[in-house]
Order: sequence, then C-alpha cells, then structure tokens
Amino acid sequence: MPMYEYYCSDCQSKFEMLVSHKLADDVVCAKCRGEKVRRLLSVFAAQRGGGSEDSSYDDVQPAMGNCGCGGGGCGCH
Repeated sequence: MPMYEYYCSDCQSKFEMLVSHKLADDVVCAKCRGEKVRRLLSVFAAQRGGGSEDSSYDDVQPAMGNCGCGGGGCGCH
C-alpha cells in the first residue's frame, strides 16, 4: 500500500497516510477531520548506477527541489 502526503486547508497541516490507491483521493484530515484535503506530489529518489551490492545511497538525489515542484510552483514554499 503506498504512502501519500496530504495538506489540509482547514487546519493548514501536512500529514502522511498509508492508503489504497483507489481511496487516495477520499481522505479526511488526520488532525481536524476536515474534508478540504488535497494530495501533494511526493518526491522519490532512484539509485543511479549498476545497483551492485556495494553501492550506497549517498549519490541518491531528489528529482527537483525540496518538494518536487521545481522551485515552489506548487505553493509549498
């Protein structure tokens, strides 16, 4: 089951939740139980190189910026 990050407009909080993909857009706020919740785009990292056993995760970089929006385009900054 994937983990999604959400933002609640009612209480201005961010939270993460393990949710089935089918129910990912039908979530209420974990803090205030508000329904004005939107799913955020999450950043993921991929290992570069051959993936040998002795490789480390030191060279793993996020796709773009801190939140993946490329410099605040999503309004997270």
